[in-house]
Amino acid sequence: MKNLLNLILLLFCVTAFAQEQKVDYKKTENNLVKATYYFTDNASIVEREGYFNKEGKLHGIWTNYDVNGNKTTIASYKNGTKDGVWTYIKKDKINLVTYNNNKIIKVEEKALAIN
Repeated sequence: MKNLLNLILLLFCVTAFAQEQKVDYKKTENNLVKATYYFTDNASIVEREGYFNKEGKLHGIWTNYDVNGNKTTIASYKNGTKDGVWTYIKKDKINLVTYNNNKIIKVEEKALAIN
């Protein structure tokens, strides 16, 4: 009985503090759906955005942002698989990872020049 009460209390706590993430979906002219996800803590700031194809798979460019609106990742998908150059943006460098059908082909690191 004590275990059941603990389980019920745990489930109540989890559901009481759960927050739903705001997501906007817009169909585009080329049969893609653009998805924009917002930060759970602030539904006016975009966390990531990109496209799904008609099969519901990630397709095209996906971009992630930090809470200040700065790009952190620019990713490329083709029918749900990593394909093309992914750009990871850090404070002082940029990492470029090239994928082909979910396999890493090339990794580069470049210093970020700030003028």
